[in-house]
Amino acid sequence: MRDEPAPEPSRAGTERRLSVLFVGRVNAGRSLMAEALLRHHAGHRFDAHSAGLTPVDRMNPFVLDRLRAEGVATDDLSPKPLDIYMAPEAPPVDIVITVSELAATGMAGAWPGQPVTAHWALPDPDPSLDPGVAADPEAVVDAVFQDLRRRIDLLAILPSHCLLALSHWNEESDESLRSAG
Repeated sequence: MRDEPAPEPSRAGTERRLSVLFVGRVNAGRSLMAEALLRHHAGHRFDAHSAGLTPVDRMNPFVLDRLRAEGVATDDLSPKPLDIYMAPEAPPVDIVITVSELAATGMAGAWPGQPVTAHWALPDPDPSLDPGVAADPEAVVDAVFQDLRRRIDLLAILPSHCLLALSHWNEESDESLRSAG
């Protein structure tokens, strides 16, 4: 009688929830919208957080209205300082996604641990911070919402083990892949 190999365990049953941090300039619009959308669409797989370099006191009201209109929970959303995620006692973050140019350039390489990092370039929907938005802030919020929802949907379908493998990717990995091909 031949020994049959044991079936591989399902990855879906063993995947751990990944912690995702969205970082914006003031944590009042894009980053909070991304946090809310990830919780809404994939909260079973991800712990979503957001923070700002210089957080403001309250959320952009146009963003709040848009999320509520889509049935996305907003009760737990509030602007938070980035410091709470950078402290030595802070829980580890697996993925950091910046949504403002300032956050992307100001925080390059500064993350504790070795999280996967990405930058999603999105317009700032705050009319007080961007005069170009003042003409039609609701249209800008709608465009950012649609873009974020598409990106969140794509992030949500990626297997956790693939996302975590990216955090260990380095120049040696890149070189070995080139030499193998």
